[in-house]
Amino acid sequence: MAVKLMHYWTIIPSSKEAYADFIIKKFIPGVNRLKMHTVAGWSVLVGSYSDVIMETVSSDLDQLEAALKTRDYRLLKSDLLNLVKNYKTKVEIPIPQRGSYSMSIAQNTIKFNQMWDVITLKPGDYKNYEQFVTQEFYPQLEQMGVHLAGEWDVLIGDEPHTICEGRVTDIRALIPALQSPEFRRAKKKLKQFVENYQSRILTFHVRKIKGSRYEGYEMVDH
Repeated sequence: MAVKLMHYWTIIPSSKEAYADFIIKKFIPGVNRLKMHTVAGWSVLVGSYSDVIMETVSSDLDQLEAALKTRDYRLLKSDLLNLVKNYKTKVEIPIPQRGSYSMSIAQNTIKFNQMWDVITLKPGDYKNYEQFVTQEFYPQLEQMGVHLAGEWDVLIGDEPHTICEGRVTDIRALIPALQSPEFRRAKKKLKQFVENYQSRILTFHVRKIKGSRYEGYEMVDH
């Protein structure tokens, strides 16, 4: 079971050059050696939150916990905190049978992430929510060209506690789709089942070097 450790931060402006060097040469290789595989780094293009989101994956919670307890990780985090501010993390576990998560991401990918808390005031509420998202909401996203990469439950970290991870390869088609009557109706109906709804559009901050014979990464300029 893939388990995510998501890092959130804002780069200190005066540290940008040192930050880029540290992330590529020290932070990502160090994290990967601890078996917290770096999938990508993301910048928030639309929506409020930290400027940078670093996506890492471990094979299970035990492996993640062991990595976080190491001296090597504490040193990496200490060095990172000299270059960034507003640092926080979330641990996320996948909700079964939701999407097809892959650590391999196309070079032109944009993320459309939605977050919410499911309202469960009476028996049957969660069942009705599940029926709606699986039979109506997620199929609507797919029709819009938003591939459902997974639905995640925030085990440790700030609310909202459910994260719908969508991936898009054509941002020019995404914005009109989000403004369409079909999506507006679907989102309105979703809000009958959830609260604290938020959404963000993310673009690459760090990505793997395509075609490299080793595990290389590059910083993406915006």
